[in-house]
Amino acid sequence: MSTAPRISLILLACNQQATVRAAAESCLAQVSEPLEVVFSDDASSDRTFEELQAVADAYSGPHRVRARRNPVNLGIGAHYNQLMLETSGALIVTAAGDDLSVPHRVQRLAQAWDASKQCADLIASHFVEMSPEGELGTRITTDDLARVTLDSWVKKTPYTVGATHAFTRRIMRRFGPFIDDVWYEDRIMVLRAITSGGALTVKEPLVQYRVGGTSHQPHTHTGERLLNWTRTQNRRVLAEIAQLTQDARIAGCEAEVAGSLAPTMQRETYLRAMLDAQGRGARWRAAMANTQLPLGWRVRKFMTFSFTEQAAAIKRVKARLRGK
Repeated sequence: MSTAPRISLILLACNQQATVRAAAESCLAQVSEPLEVVFSDDASSDRTFEELQAVADAYSGPHRVRARRNPVNLGIGAHYNQLMLETSGALIVTAAGDDLSVPHRVQRLAQAWDASKQCADLIASHFVEMSPEGELGTRITTDDLARVTLDSWVKKTPYTVGATHAFTRRIMRRFGPFIDDVWYEDRIMVLRAITSGGALTVKEPLVQYRVGGTSHQPHTHTGERLLNWTRTQNRRVLAEIAQLTQDARIAGCEAEVAGSLAPTMQRETYLRAMLDAQGRGARWRAAMANTQLPLGWRVRKFMTFSFTEQAAAIKRVKARLRGK
């Protein structure tokens, strides 16, 4: 009976029909020890899952490959949680449905993990930017996570990209599943790692990272779209803060982390009040009641959410001037 692979490579995709086949094929092209490879579709409305299934069905190499899909859309945090239940590797390497992994990516990450005597709980890498059309651009150097401490983390968020990450199963067991609305796992995983076995950065570009995505503000603005995007981003940021606070409590550093998150929490709480207020009068009262934030900023946000079509028109003009 063959031994189960010690590394799982998970590809998370949603409505990425145009790019997901190449992303999946780059996962199967890994020159490494045999892997557990799981292509996972988050209830796409296009043919993303069919593309993943076709790539999995055609494969005949050394890796154990399957395609699966969620019956309903879960979002990134809950999607990760589901994959933790359905995979078995001690090290989990992540991939996105619009990025490409270079053929030696998993090999380099595994070598770095082994060199740490498998103590490191997070291994990241540098990357190369890729345009939406697939043209390669600038090589991006991320921060050296081996140098990140809790003290430096609370002062300044280290620059790393979740699409380059590999992390251990044990760190997920220690801190538990993500809050469902978590969308940005980068900062969360760094905090988990530096308060556990540590983090490392492989100083090579191992991912071709497609710029853009759902975290970027839309260029074609309408008032309704601006409000919807702001509401979505607000919900995601508040979920990230809740997750970081919960993890810090487990790690025994809640006071330090809460202090670093306080300014963001104040801003996002104010934005939530602006979004939830019924009418300009209620919104103005909420603006005047929050005296912790600068008055000018509060008034600008009041104007944005009170006159959304005008705010959207201004953003359209600014986008044209920037050539976007």
